[in-house]
Amino acid sequence: MGLAVVCDLDNEFRDRLEKVLSPVEGLEYIGVTNPADAAAVACERDAWIVVFGPSTDCDAALAAGESISSVTPRTLTLLMTRVVDTDLLRRAMRAGFRDVIDVEGVTYGGLAATVAEAYDAASAVRGAGDGPPGSDAKVITVFSTKGGVGKSVIATNLVSIMAKTLGKRVALLDLDLESGDGAVMLGLEPASTIYDAVQAFDRLDAQLLQSFMREHESGARVLLAPVQPEQAESVTNARVAGIISLARELADLVVIDTPGRLDETVLTAIDKSDQVLAVATMDLPSIKNMKVSLAKLKQLGYRNGLVRLVLNRADSKVFLEPSDVEKAIGANVVARIPSDRLVPRSVNRGVPVALDQPRSPVARSMVELARFVVDG
Repeated sequence: MGLAVVCDLDNEFRDRLEKVLSPVEGLEYIGVTNPADAAAVACERDAWIVVFGPSTDCDAALAAGESISSVTPRTLTLLMTRVVDTDLLRRAMRAGFRDVIDVEGVTYGGLAATVAEAYDAASAVRGAGDGPPGSDAKVITVFSTKGGVGKSVIATNLVSIMAKTLGKRVALLDLDLESGDGAVMLGLEPASTIYDAVQAFDRLDAQLLQSFMREHESGARVLLAPVQPEQAESVTNARVAGIISLARELADLVVIDTPGRLDETVLTAIDKSDQVLAVATMDLPSIKNMKVSLAKLKQLGYRNGLVRLVLNRADSKVFLEPSDVEKAIGANVVARIPSDRLVPRSVNRGVPVALDQPRSPVARSMVELARFVVDG
């Protein structure tokens, strides 16, 4: 049985939330009015989720959430508020909050559904934490805030190499939910996707998740992005967190492909990651975007050493050197992937270039990066 703590000054809010949450199987509910009390109960009893309602003082809630995260890091904290801005989001993420929810115009039933999803995600996290061998898998997120830099090409090649060449159990999660290309690049039929997994989230475990994944010829298992963009709306951050935790039970390495932006889905993936590969190319827009993105991640409190810079098309003749990119971004390049006409050809064929042309310079550079990730 898991504990949910709801903190709010409004008695009606706490009572009504308790009423709509009561059918959730295995959930114990405690309502309090003071954020410090919420933190004390959560830390003493290792609460699964803590919700700070819209009548709670934000500063007090953030301080309590930070205290909870430092003592019981598996506890998921949610902040409900009537005003959401960039500064509040940044402070909440730094304090360890899983999500900030704008309650304006949302029914109690909608808020309860959000809390229930967080409870399900907490259940998945704790189940994975006490799970079988493999639950300590390394999670690697491939990231860029600019499209067209080759992020998905790198992700799909990495999983193919890790599985076939390095003999690892590998899972790929395509979290580019509106326009993921994993199916095309790996030549897989999207008979089932992450959308199907979230539809079964109330009964989802590692074995059921595996049934929604497609097996690539390399041996890697792939959870594909939704076929229809509108299906992305049902893939909430809490469910993404739960799916990542369950995927760790199925593999030695979990690679996450992400959309070309820094949004809540990407931050959820980064939160779960042991390593982030930030992909940039040899052009000023990509360099500028990457510099801004890394500064943002630093602002949000992500630890030094989490993000590693990968330079794609590193041999492009554009009057820039890799050393110039390192200096401009303020990070060392751990891998340089050369340009090669074989890459677009391999994408069009649905076969990773590392498998299609393993002796090519671009394939060898991908293998070096895969070994770095595995050993790093």
